[in-house]
Amino acid sequence: MTKNKNNKFDSEDLEAPSSSEIDESSVENTNIDDNVPSEENDLKRELETAIDDKKRALAEAENTRRRSIKDLEQSRKYGHLSFAREMLSVVDSLESAVKSIPKNKEALTDELKNFILGVEMTLEQLKQVFNNHNITRIDPMGDAFDYNVHQAMFEKETNDFDPGTIVEVMQPGWTLHERLLRPAMVGVAKKKTEKD
Repeated sequence: MTKNKNNKFDSEDLEAPSSSEIDESSVENTNIDDNVPSEENDLKRELETAIDDKKRALAEAENTRRRSIKDLEQSRKYGHLSFAREMLSVVDSLESAVKSIPKNKEALTDELKNFILGVEMTLEQLKQVFNNHNITRIDPMGDAFDYNVHQAMFEKETNDFDPGTIVEVMQPGWTLHERLLRPAMVGVAKKKTEKD
């Protein structure tokens, strides 16, 4: 509003705002008020989503860490499994050589005695290395047959043993920790059938 020279207000300045101007301004004020809670809710949802995503990412990272530790332990524990499996034939050969040594060593020459002693010592050292690495022999003579660690090669009819008992070991089995390297090849007792 402006004053004219006679300290009177202009009539134009005193005009009241039109009803359409009032309606538009009130609608604008109402829209601003309506948008504030909507924006606030959107921000809350975005924050909750971000927090949830962060929790999921942290859980996935923790699971990955645990899996890596478990895989590393398994690798350390069973990493030499294929090597150990191949060494079993070496042990079998050395054991066969030791079993074929004559009982009376006195008739042998000194060189042959030393050679036999070397083979026996090599076998003992190899068994000690196996023991150090938790490679254990399965020698199940007289035990009940267990298909998890034994491989039945034949059944023998006998009344001397209960059915299902191992009566002969053709080849010993071996385990690495709890894992089977090679099953023991065995003969299993079978109840003798009565002939008429």
